Amino acid sequence: MNNATIHKAICTLTILLFAACTSVNELVTFSKCDFSFNSVNDVRIADIDVSRLRSYADLSAVDAIKLVSALSTGKLNLELTVNVKAHNKNQTQASLSGFDYILWIDDAQMLEGSMEQHFEIGPGKTINMPMHFAIDLWSVLKSESRDKILNFGFGLATNNADVSRVKISLKPYFRVGDSITKLPYYVTIGGDKIMPRK
Repeated sequence: MNNATIHKAICTLTILLFAACTSVNELVTFSKCDFSFNSVNDVRIADIDVSRLRSYADLSAVDAIKLVSALSTGKLNLELTVNVKAHNKNQTQASLSGFDYILWIDDAQMLEGSMEQHFEIGPGKTINMPMHFAIDLWSVLKSESRDKILNFGFGLATNNADVSRVKISLKPYFRVGDSITKLPYYVTIGGDKIMPRK
């Protein structure tokens, strides 16, 4: 290996180490930001926009047929966007490449997974972090009656949802190349209780 190749390898390694250190610092800063639950919007049940409806009794005839058809398949898809407000009170930039998440509704765990979504927050800045989720209510609430499941879903659509019903636990991570650095704990936002950390 000649000197030029060695020099290039050292430069590349230095850059990667610097990027990794910067990423970890920005991730730690992100964990120290102030988070608050903003809203729930774009609520759809069985691909029906129910944002302005108070219950399934308010459905049009066409949408009612669509809902009955969905129920006959044994699946009831609920889609919603959860908006989290993040304020960086620190003197340095905060950022992340994505996060593991747990979505809670009425203190029940509805969904768990990972989402690749890059966010950056400058010092003293506040951003909205929209997160889109899709849930099969039948599989999650299978022990409940059909009417209770429907009321559960439609209740989320009323007035941007009662914020005390919805919580989201986030474990942010940062990716540098093939390497991922994660916080060792979840940060839980929303609702009137803090759920246990995992």
